[in-house]
Amino acid sequence: GSLSLARALIAAIVLLSLTGTVIQRPQFTGREWLKIAGLGVLLVPLNQYLFLRGLHDTVPAHPPLIYAMTPVGVLVLQSALARRLPPVAKVAGVLVALCGVIVLFRPWEQDDPAFREIRNGDLWIVAGLVVWVVYTVAAAPLFRVHDPKTVTTWILAVGALILLPFAASSLLAVDFAAVPAAAWWGLAWLGLITSAAMMLLWNAMLRHLEPVEVSVCSNLQPAATALLVAALFHAGWIDKDQDLGPLYFVGTALVLVGVWLVQRRAAVLPPA
Repeated sequence: GSLSLARALIAAIVLLSLTGTVIQRPQFTGREWLKIAGLGVLLVPLNQYLFLRGLHDTVPAHPPLIYAMTPVGVLVLQSALARRLPPVAKVAGVLVALCGVIVLFRPWEQDDPAFREIRNGDLWIVAGLVVWVVYTVAAAPLFRVHDPKTVTTWILAVGALILLPFAASSLLAVDFAAVPAAAWWGLAWLGLITSAAMMLLWNAMLRHLEPVEVSVCSNLQPAATALLVAALFHAGWIDKDQDLGPLYFVGTALVLVGVWLVQRRAAVLPPA
């Protein structure tokens, strides 16, 4: 909770400081402010907290693979909202990608306490993925009406404000003197790059592309993260087993093939 709030406050303060210069001042209607508040809840207290909570237990290579399922989730949600089934090839893609996630979770392995902990973290990440899919679909129409930079700023600011009463005491209780330098660098990256810069880019793409097309941009994360984790592990910077065995790569292949089937030919459902 303290990390989620610190991350959100850094991003919100940086973007608010640019309002009136680089970022336009908001001109939202009352109904749009309510929608921004709802998106803020989805993005900060829910998605970002669930993601960080999952990282506490899982290994770094798993979350990117789970988030590579974003196009699948977007397709399923848009199909449900449109009340029609997607094409057969896309349904097959959903099933193949789900098989990949099952391989990643390996529910048949119940005796290894370390892997049970990793699987528990993965389930938190899946919950965050569901929220992220809802956010991506729900936010797209707003970015076609207003400047994505302005909308992003106030989604993060309102989300941080909503999280404040729930996590302020946890943040104030942190012994900041005991926080190592690497953790401070990690916090700066989360706040400035992952929350501020990445959200500005993601939301700007939602202005011009359909949600499924935008979500496909995350497909390189599993391979890039696995390569980075493997390099750090062999360099001795990471000393914990990172679960990069054959089954991880089988699951990765199934997820990416399924996502490819879902998004090929850029045939997407119109927003509901």
